[in-house]
Amino acid sequence: MTTKTPEYKVLIRFDGMCVLCSKTVKRLLKADQKKRFVFQAIQDLNENPGSDSVIVTKDGIEYQHLDALLIIGKELGGIYRLIDVFWILPPEQRTRIYLWIARNRYKWFGSRKSCFLPSPEEKDRFI
Repeated sequence: MTTKTPEYKVLIRFDGMCVLCSKTVKRLLKADQKKRFVFQAIQDLNENPGSDSVIVTKDGIEYQHLDALLIIGKELGGIYRLIDVFWILPPEQRTRIYLWIARNRYKWFGSRKSCFLPSPEEKDRFI
């Protein structure tokens, strides 16, 4: 199920139960000074995130796995562009690295008892 992305925005769907994912979203909310990102917990779509702990939709194109993170880094620019180094890896390797981390994210970083909720100041960034 795909959510319509507001025009000129980048939609980041994330695993709202994952501590790593939730902390990353908090960091992105601060780093995204131009407010080009909008967020949605995958659980809000009644989907099981499985190994897709982050999915990015930009200009109608959906990016998954490590490619999704590479798009986020590109959009943020600055120091976040350092993640571009992973583009040199073949797509299969990028996917394998991402899936290894995604499969272990709860064990390594923990999970939340309830889905991530934005603060009142952040609510307008969530769909």
